[in-house]
Amino acid sequence: MSNVVWLVRHAEMAHHRADVGLVGRGRAQAEATGKALAEHISPDDSVFISYSPVKRARETANLMYESIRAAHAENDDQRPASLHVPSSDVALRNAGFMPGERIAPVEPSRLYDLTTNPEMLLSLPRDQADFYRGFWDSADPMGYWLAHDSGGGAETPAAVQRRVLDRLREIFCSNGGQPGSTFWALVTHSAPMRAVLQLALGSDPGEPDFSETVRIENAGAPERATVWHRGTVASLSLYDAHDSARADHGAREEPDGVL
Repeated sequence: MSNVVWLVRHAEMAHHRADVGLVGRGRAQAEATGKALAEHISPDDSVFISYSPVKRARETANLMYESIRAAHAENDDQRPASLHVPSSDVALRNAGFMPGERIAPVEPSRLYDLTTNPEMLLSLPRDQADFYRGFWDSADPMGYWLAHDSGGGAETPAAVQRRVLDRLREIFCSNGGQPGSTFWALVTHSAPMRAVLQLALGSDPGEPDFSETVRIENAGAPERATVWHRGTVASLSLYDAHDSARADHGAREEPDGVL
């Protein structure tokens, strides 16, 4: 049967200046998202929930899990065949920062103090320092990241696209012989979502809402997937990020209500 992926942005937190958890409104957002997704799950289906390894994504995933479980507990006939406990997935991490000689990408919120420190910025290559200043001063930091060269101070959009596409290929190539469909809720960040949507849509769609969901399904061919985003459906190549933009950019409008 089919594999269906929901890319989900984490729910609302107070700020991006540290690795913080959700605010009350964010918890309600995550619970509502789980309840909405539960409506698409049938008795023979399996559900996997993965999350980026930061607090806001983990809390979103756990609240979605509890909400899905509660929704199906109300009606035994609608209980999914298998609802798996959420697990961490580094492929879903945010676009990482790599100031100076740092090799491994680090979640930007964990480096806020470092990459806004004037003395630290003076010690960095100028293009990196300029990127960090522009990023944190921007009204749309991830839009800034998509549009500006970091001088090696951050993962590139292409690098983020590749790791998300790698994970999507793994999912769509897997078929555990389940009688129903397999749903994958991948709780991530605006950067991976925007980078992948840019490939599918041909342009940056802008910042997703907290807990916003993008649906992705295999398109019947191993190398392509179909993406639903805000009433628009588009095709996405699952292979090299540089070749992933749709050949015809033929996105089309879909009726409301597609999740």
